[in-house]
Amino acid sequence: MRPSMDRQPPWLALTGFVLSLLAALALQGAMARLLGGAGLFPNLVLIALFIWSIRRPWYLAPPVLLLVGLIQDLFTGGPLGVWALAYIVAFAVARDREADGAGADVGPLLVRFAALAAIAQLGAWAAGSAAIGAPAPLGGLIGETILTIVLFPAFAWAFARRRERSSFI
Repeated sequence: MRPSMDRQPPWLALTGFVLSLLAALALQGAMARLLGGAGLFPNLVLIALFIWSIRRPWYLAPPVLLLVGLIQDLFTGGPLGVWALAYIVAFAVARDREADGAGADVGPLLVRFAALAAIAQLGAWAAGSAAIGAPAPLGGLIGETILTIVLFPAFAWAFARRRERSSFI
Protein backbone atom coordinates (compact mmCIF):
# COMPACT_ATOMS: atom_id res chain seq x y z
CA MET A 1 0.00 0.00 0.00
CA ARG A 2 1.32 3.40 -0.94
CA PRO A 3 1.84 5.89 1.88
CA SER A 4 -0.36 8.92 1.92
CA MET A 5 0.96 12.06 0.28
CA ASP A 6 0.99 13.82 3.63
CA ARG A 7 3.62 11.42 4.97
CA GLN A 8 5.96 11.64 2.02
CA PRO A 9 9.01 13.87 2.31
CA PRO A 10 8.18 17.21 0.70
CA TRP A 11 11.55 17.41 -1.03
CA LEU A 12 10.62 14.55 -3.38
CA ALA A 13 7.76 16.44 -4.98
CA LEU A 14 9.73 19.68 -4.92
CA THR A 15 12.59 17.95 -6.75
CA GLY A 16 10.14 16.67 -9.37
CA PHE A 17 8.67 20.16 -9.71
CA VAL A 18 12.06 21.82 -10.24
CA LEU A 19 13.39 19.13 -12.59
CA SER A 20 10.27 19.05 -14.74
CA LEU A 21 10.24 22.84 -15.09
CA LEU A 22 13.95 22.95 -15.91
CA ALA A 23 13.46 20.24 -18.55
CA ALA A 24 10.50 22.12 -20.07
CA LEU A 25 12.44 25.40 -20.04
CA ALA A 26 15.52 23.81 -21.62
CA LEU A 27 13.48 22.10 -24.34
CA GLN A 28 11.48 25.27 -25.00
CA GLY A 29 14.68 27.31 -25.26
CA ALA A 30 16.43 24.77 -27.46
CA MET A 31 13.51 24.56 -29.87
CA ALA A 32 13.17 28.35 -30.01
CA ARG A 33 16.86 28.66 -30.89
CA LEU A 34 16.84 25.76 -33.38
CA LEU A 35 13.67 26.87 -35.13
CA GLY A 36 14.58 30.56 -34.96
CA GLY A 37 11.15 31.48 -33.65
CA ALA A 38 9.60 30.51 -36.99
CA GLY A 39 8.47 26.98 -36.16
CA LEU A 40 5.50 25.80 -34.19
CA PHE A 41 6.30 24.24 -30.87
CA PRO A 42 3.93 23.75 -27.92
CA ASN A 43 4.46 25.81 -24.79
CA LEU A 44 5.72 23.00 -22.58
CA VAL A 45 6.43 25.38 -19.74
CA LEU A 46 2.80 26.43 -19.57
CA ILE A 47 1.70 22.78 -19.61
CA ALA A 48 4.10 21.94 -16.77
CA LEU A 49 2.99 24.96 -14.74
CA PHE A 50 -0.68 24.06 -15.15
CA ILE A 51 -0.17 20.41 -14.20
CA TRP A 52 1.81 21.37 -11.12
CA SER A 53 -0.81 23.97 -10.19
CA ILE A 54 -3.29 21.11 -9.93
CA ARG A 55 -1.08 18.73 -7.95
CA ARG A 56 0.79 21.19 -5.75
CA PRO A 57 -0.84 24.63 -6.09
CA TRP A 58 1.24 26.10 -3.27
CA TYR A 59 4.38 25.69 -5.45
CA LEU A 60 3.13 28.30 -7.92
CA ALA A 61 3.31 31.54 -5.98
CA PRO A 62 3.63 34.70 -8.12
CA PRO A 63 7.41 34.95 -7.51
CA VAL A 64 7.80 31.43 -8.93
CA LEU A 65 5.76 32.36 -12.02
CA LEU A 66 7.85 35.51 -12.40
CA LEU A 67 11.12 33.58 -12.16
CA VAL A 68 9.98 30.87 -14.58
CA GLY A 69 8.80 33.50 -17.07
CA LEU A 70 12.09 35.40 -16.86
CA ILE A 71 14.08 32.20 -17.36
CA GLN A 72 11.92 31.33 -20.37
CA ASP A 73 12.57 34.79 -21.83
CA LEU A 74 16.31 34.31 -21.33
CA PHE A 75 16.33 30.79 -22.82
CA THR A 76 14.20 31.72 -25.83
CA GLY A 77 15.89 35.04 -26.52
CA GLY A 78 12.73 37.11 -26.16
CA PRO A 79 12.34 40.48 -24.46
CA LEU A 80 12.65 40.15 -20.69
CA GLY A 81 9.37 40.11 -18.82
CA VAL A 82 7.10 38.97 -21.65
CA TRP A 83 6.43 35.45 -20.37
CA ALA A 84 6.71 36.49 -16.74
CA LEU A 85 3.88 38.98 -17.20
CA ALA A 86 1.88 36.54 -19.31
CA TYR A 87 2.09 33.74 -16.73
CA ILE A 88 1.24 35.96 -13.77
CA VAL A 89 -1.77 37.47 -15.53
CA ALA A 90 -3.00 34.13 -16.92
CA PHE A 91 -2.77 32.30 -13.60
CA ALA A 92 -4.38 35.21 -11.75
CA VAL A 93 -7.31 35.34 -14.19
CA ALA A 94 -7.91 31.77 -15.35
CA ARG A 95 -7.01 29.49 -12.48
CA ASP A 96 -9.65 28.35 -10.06
CA ARG A 97 -7.59 26.14 -7.79
CA GLU A 98 -10.60 25.08 -5.78
CA ALA A 99 -12.23 23.63 -8.91
CA ASP A 100 -9.25 21.41 -9.76
CA GLY A 101 -9.19 18.45 -7.47
CA ALA A 102 -6.53 15.76 -7.63
CA GLY A 103 -8.99 13.52 -9.46
CA ALA A 104 -10.61 16.09 -11.71
CA ASP A 105 -12.02 14.97 -15.04
CA VAL A 106 -10.05 15.68 -18.18
CA GLY A 107 -12.84 17.63 -19.91
CA PRO A 108 -13.18 20.45 -17.38
CA LEU A 109 -9.39 20.55 -16.97
CA LEU A 110 -8.96 20.89 -20.73
CA VAL A 111 -11.45 23.77 -20.83
CA ARG A 112 -9.65 25.55 -17.99
CA PHE A 113 -6.28 24.89 -19.60
CA ALA A 114 -7.52 26.21 -22.95
CA ALA A 115 -8.66 29.42 -21.27
CA LEU A 116 -5.37 29.72 -19.40
CA ALA A 117 -3.34 29.07 -22.58
CA ALA A 118 -5.33 31.63 -24.57
CA ILE A 119 -4.87 34.29 -21.88
CA ALA A 120 -1.16 33.52 -21.49
CA GLN A 121 -0.48 33.57 -25.23
CA LEU A 122 -2.53 36.75 -25.69
CA GLY A 123 -0.68 38.34 -22.76
CA ALA A 124 2.68 37.33 -24.25
CA TRP A 125 1.62 38.74 -27.62
CA ALA A 126 0.56 42.05 -26.04
CA ALA A 127 3.71 42.34 -23.93
CA GLY A 128 5.90 41.35 -26.88
CA SER A 129 4.17 43.83 -29.16
CA ALA A 130 4.68 46.57 -26.58
CA ALA A 131 8.34 45.60 -26.23
CA ILE A 132 9.06 45.82 -29.97
CA GLY A 133 6.82 48.84 -30.52
CA ALA A 134 4.65 47.24 -33.20
CA PRO A 135 2.04 44.49 -33.32
CA ALA A 136 3.72 41.08 -33.45
CA PRO A 137 2.50 38.61 -36.10
CA LEU A 138 -0.42 36.49 -34.89
CA GLY A 139 -0.15 33.46 -37.18
CA GLY A 140 2.54 31.58 -35.30
CA LEU A 141 1.03 32.48 -31.96
CA ILE A 142 -2.36 31.06 -32.89
CA GLY A 143 -0.77 27.86 -34.19
CA GLU A 144 1.35 27.52 -31.05
CA THR A 145 -1.70 28.03 -28.85
CA ILE A 146 -3.72 25.40 -30.69
CA LEU A 147 -0.81 22.93 -30.63
CA THR A 148 -0.32 23.50 -26.89
CA ILE A 149 -4.02 22.92 -26.16
CA VAL A 150 -4.19 19.82 -28.38
CA LEU A 151 -1.12 18.23 -26.76
CA PHE A 152 -2.11 19.06 -23.18
CA PRO A 153 -4.21 15.89 -22.61
CA ALA A 154 -1.25 13.65 -23.52
CA PHE A 155 1.00 15.34 -20.98
CA ALA A 156 -1.74 15.35 -18.33
CA TRP A 157 -2.38 11.65 -18.93
CA ALA A 158 1.34 10.81 -18.71
CA PHE A 159 1.66 12.77 -15.48
CA ALA A 160 -1.39 11.03 -14.02
CA ARG A 161 -0.03 7.59 -14.97
CA ARG A 162 3.35 8.45 -13.45
CA ARG A 163 1.63 9.52 -10.28
CA GLU A 164 -0.34 6.27 -10.06
CA ARG A 165 2.75 4.08 -10.51
CA SER A 166 5.02 5.92 -8.13
CA SER A 167 4.92 7.88 -4.93
CA PHE A 168 7.67 10.21 -6.23
CA ILE A 169 5.33 13.07 -7.11
